[in-house]
Amino acid sequence: MITTLIALVLAVPATLTVGSKAPPLAVDAWVKGEPVKELQSGTSYVVEFWATWCGPCIKGIPHLTAMQKEFPAVQFISVAASERGQKDTQLDKLKTFVTSKGDAMGYRVAYDSDRDMGKSWMEAAEQGGIPCAFIVGKDGVIQWIGHPMEMDKPLAAVAAGTWDLSKAKEAAAAQAKSEEASKELSKLRRSAQKSNDYTALLAKLNDVIKSDPTDTQMLMTKFQILAGPAKQPQEAIAVGKQLLPMDLTAMEFNQLAWVSATEMPEKSRDLDFSLAAAQKAVALSKSADPAILDTLARVYWDRDAKDKALATQQQAVDLGAKDDMDSDTLDEMKETLEKYKSNAGAKN
Repeated sequence: MITTLIALVLAVPATLTVGSKAPPLAVDAWVKGEPVKELQSGTSYVVEFWATWCGPCIKGIPHLTAMQKEFPAVQFISVAASERGQKDTQLDKLKTFVTSKGDAMGYRVAYDSDRDMGKSWMEAAEQGGIPCAFIVGKDGVIQWIGHPMEMDKPLAAVAAGTWDLSKAKEAAAAQAKSEEASKELSKLRRSAQKSNDYTALLAKLNDVIKSDPTDTQMLMTKFQILAGPAKQPQEAIAVGKQLLPMDLTAMEFNQLAWVSATEMPEKSRDLDFSLAAAQKAVALSKSADPAILDTLARVYWDRDAKDKALATQQQAVDLGAKDDMDSDTLDEMKETLEKYKSNAGAKN
């Protein structure tokens, strides 16, 4: 009867997300720890999916063990549902692996030979990579889904009874929407690259940005497309100016500066914008990244601030040599410095 019920569940997998009732356990063998027949009301669980061939999974084992010790009332179940090799040898290999870990693997381990749980949990939740963990609350409802190395705070909140499921559902829905948009954008980008028509791609980007004007990733993508293959430099600069006051990384600001100063047609460049972006990149990197200093020097040079360009490029070269930068990149910086020195009396 149990097998039949499980088969019915797997035959028509519902979309599984935060706020969904957790599917049943359906493992073929328990390799370590007391078997768990079913998820019990009143107990919280972490159900993790992993494999013995997965490097990140193995790297995360000590972290899971530490968390099981920190939260002894939570039952950790690690399900090997993606083993490789001959099926009749998978279980023995798994047992050997788990035994070799000893106490370092301090939680329950189960084997899913037919990947039933891989289908009813991972595929239903559209999780394509391992390791992946599901936190199940005392009510049997999934509270959080994600990488095990990122579940410390969510698990602590669930264990303490302070987890806000409604906010978690909203966040999960927003993430799912973003991932779906990314898939569609990737498809449109491939089509645009073939046809050299970026109209549909840019229209979709505009729709995504309209729904969240603070999405820096989408804005950066739009900037790159406009500045590059779509050949709309003025529109790219306008997007770049939207990004200037936002919370970007040093390398993102550096990219804005470099692209706008060197890759756009000269008549379309806005060196005031390039300078502002380059200075932000240098400030965020605390003048400790030679590549970013190299960009600022280039902007100074193109703005005819030759003394500043020479001093900044020298700083970039000195720092690159000190940091053992790869020789090809360092040689390019040195060549640029020599060019600046030899052309100091004329505009580059």
